[in-house]
Amino acid sequence: MNDKFRCLTIGYIESRKGQDILVESVKALDESVRNESEFLLVGQDTSLLAQELKRHIAAVSAIRILGTMDREGIHRIIKTADLLIVPSREDPMPTVAAEAMMYSVPCIVSDSTGTAGYLTDGRDGWIFERENALELSQKIEWCFHHREDVEQAGRRARKLYEKVFSMEVFEKNLLTLINEMRV
Repeated sequence: MNDKFRCLTIGYIESRKGQDILVESVKALDESVRNESEFLLVGQDTSLLAQELKRHIAAVSAIRILGTMDREGIHRIIKTADLLIVPSREDPMPTVAAEAMMYSVPCIVSDSTGTAGYLTDGRDGWIFERENALELSQKIEWCFHHREDVEQAGRRARKLYEKVFSMEVFEKNLLTLINEMRV
């Protein structure tokens, strides 16, 4: 059984997705928090940024790059996470955030993601300023020290998912749009 605080980031490893911001934030964590946590990066890991990050994290045992996974693997690993982190510099609507909320896993997202517009910071997730690795680090530490609050945020994130992101809501909105176009 894994007792470490598990944080997950999923996406092609590239500048736009901001995994380098996450790596800097992990390096800024208090050593005791870093030692009791693990940060798993899932995604295509052959890019130049991925190769560079592999060199930077060689001495940071809390971070592992897992490479690509199929949808089933992604869903399996999301279920094991305490937190999903979306450190993107730009990401209109990361589907992985909605997938995490579907499993009651709360997210920390940058304010340059579309998901940030739906979250209430500190209630059903957390929002940090784009590119601000120190602020991200502080939010991770807060979550680490307040795990019961993180679990509650996960339950509220699930409710947000049901209200905004579920297939039922998508179908209803699509039907409304189609009916409006017929008029």
